Amino acid sequence: MFFLKDFPDEEMVARLRQVLPTADADRVQIFLRLLVLGSECLSHLDRLLERHGLSHSRWLVLMLLRRREVWRALPSELAREQGITRATMSGLTQRLEKQGLITRQPDDHDKRQTVIVLTPDGASLIERVLPQCVALMEQVLSPLEGNEKNEFKRLIAKLFPLRA
Repeated sequence: MFFLKDFPDEEMVARLRQVLPTADADRVQIFLRLLVLGSECLSHLDRLLERHGLSHSRWLVLMLLRRREVWRALPSELAREQGITRATMSGLTQRLEKQGLITRQPDDHDKRQTVIVLTPDGASLIERVLPQCVALMEQVLSPLEGNEKNEFKRLIAKLFPLRA
């Protein structure tokens, strides 16, 4: 998380130019605002999910399972898709299992492996929480109107192209 409430003003920018005359102060300011924007969005989401006994990392595990045609996956697949280590995934799934939101079952194709399966309670929780998450996203972005939304999407895609 990146927290900053006191954004660089013109005086701070002038000092930056003295120390680093070739620095593009506008880009520095934009980058700082992007860091804060991401942190603020995550903070809002975390507060919502905490009311349901979840962290955003555990929520992502549930959503990765839910988006599959069959609500099951190898822990290694989930770790790869979330961009975390297998050890971290192990901790997340242990907590979700204790909450009754997932179960572990032997893999049908390889009995040496265990698959993570979304339980009916896990699916039910997603059905309750997902509309709240979408409402939060809409609320956070509600100041953007018509063309502003499209321009914002375009600029984000330019800065952070989707990886295949």
